Amino acid sequence: MKIDLRNNIKAVTKGLSRTQKKQIPFATSQTLNDLAKDLTKTKKTGVLGRATAKKFDKKTGKGATKFTQKNFFYDKSSKRSLTATVYWDDSRADYMKFQVFGGTRLPKKRALKVPTKHSKRYLDTFGNFKKGALDEMMQDKSKFFSGSPKGAKKYSEGIWERYGRKTKKGGQKIRMVAAYEKDAQYQPLFPFEKIVNSYVFSSKHGFEKRFIKHLVKAINDPK
Repeated sequence: MKIDLRNNIKAVTKGLSRTQKKQIPFATSQTLNDLAKDLTKTKKTGVLGRATAKKFDKKTGKGATKFTQKNFFYDKSSKRSLTATVYWDDSRADYMKFQVFGGTRLPKKRALKVPTKHSKRYLDTFGNFKKGALDEMMQDKSKFFSGSPKGAKKYSEGIWERYGRKTKKGGQKIRMVAAYEKDAQYQPLFPFEKIVNSYVFSSKHGFEKRFIKHLVKAINDPK
């Protein structure tokens, strides 16, 4: 998303002298950087971080991890390049694009490993598999196996757990603890664009008020 503030600048600077207008790029850059910094501050103090700070609810799927709350960053603008960029670290958190835009997630390898009703003990607070849990399952061949149970074509493929006492024939009960899925569908949950727009154009904290402050300062103390 892009936010164009040229019309706002034009309206505020109408009537300035040519000398005064020379300070517009500097004031604009300072204002953009202020807003970008406020949006992305860590430790829940940033606007975007506060928007994700609701405690995660397994039933509704709403809320966010601390990792997500601290995963917003920005690149500064300059008076020669009047663009400040606010973003999340996609290399570490590509799941954010699905939270913001929705869409279809495809597996990086054979299939996505999705929790089932029997996965509870292997999940973290946020409903995801605990770190290393899936690897441990695959290493413990005596308790887990991958694929579909023999003679049970109606079952989907996944990771199955053996449990209970062995029968006289040597078998045990089984339950699927991770389902193999070819994709996963996501609905947009995090209104990134709405949050940023609301802050940038707010009368209390937004661009116009801050820009005037920086412009007046730059005119009175030109650099």
